[in-house]
Amino acid sequence: MKFDLHCHSYFSDGDLSPAALVSLAQEREITHLALTDHDTVAGLEAAQITAQQYGLTLINGIELSCTWENQLLHVLGLNIDPENKALAEIVAQNKQRRLDRAEQMFVDFEKHEIDLREPVNKLLAGRGNPTRPHFAQALIELGLAKNKNQAFKRYLVRGKPGYIPMQWSELNEIAQAINEAGGIAVLAHPMRYKFTRTKLIKLINAMIDVGVRGIEISTPITDADQQNMLTKLALQYDLLASIGSDFHSPDQAWARLGSATELPTSLTPVWTEFNH
Repeated sequence: MKFDLHCHSYFSDGDLSPAALVSLAQEREITHLALTDHDTVAGLEAAQITAQQYGLTLINGIELSCTWENQLLHVLGLNIDPENKALAEIVAQNKQRRLDRAEQMFVDFEKHEIDLREPVNKLLAGRGNPTRPHFAQALIELGLAKNKNQAFKRYLVRGKPGYIPMQWSELNEIAQAINEAGGIAVLAHPMRYKFTRTKLIKLINAMIDVGVRGIEISTPITDADQQNMLTKLALQYDLLASIGSDFHSPDQAWARLGSATELPTSLTPVWTEFNH
C-alpha cells in the first residue's frame, strides 16, 4: 500500500482537476489518496468517481486554516463526512472570509493601478475559492512577475501591494468541526511554521486538549533530522502519524505526488483509525 494524505485540486489552489489528480495518483502507484483542498469539499465527488474506476481508495479530506496564539496553522481533516452540518458551517465561514479578503485585495491592487479581477476570476472559472496563489498566477499572466516566488516577493506579503491579513477560526473550533464530521484532525506540515521545539511541544499539548489527534510526520520537504524529532514527539505524546506530499502542481518538483518517504514503523499510522 502507498499513501498520500495531503494534496490539492483546482477546487482550491491546485492545478489539476480531481479526475486528473486521481489519474496521476494511479500512475504513481498510490493506493490510498486523500484529497484535502483548502476550505472546500467541492472536489470530492468527482475524485471518488475516478478513484472507483481505478480501484484506488479515495479518502475524503479537507485542509482548514485556523489560528493558535496568533499563528496561522493548517489542520487536515481526514476520513470526514463531507455532508456533516458542523463542518459545512466552518467551510461556509472560511469561504466567505476568502471572498471578503479577495475583494479587499482587488481594491488594494487597484490603488496601485493593477486590475486583477478579470484574470483571477478567469483562473477560478466558477469553481473553488480565491486564494493568494490565484492572485500570484494572475500577476504572472499580466507580466508583473516571472513566477510565483517572485510574485510573493513583490506582492501579497506584509508591506507589499495586495497583502490583506485574514481572521480565521480558532484551533479548537476547527478540531471540533472535524471531529463532529467523524474525521481525524491532523496538524499539517509542522516544520513549516518554524517553531522552536519548545513552542512545538506547547502546540502539541494544545492540540491534544482540543482533539487534534495526529501530526504529519513525512513530507517531501521534511529532512531526516526533522522527521526523527517529529517521530520522537509523536511517540511521546501518542499522536497518530500521517504522510503527505502537499501536492499542488506537476510543475513543483519539491512536492511530487506520492514522493514523501514511508512512515517509521515505530509509529501508529493515522489510517489505522479510519472507519471505512
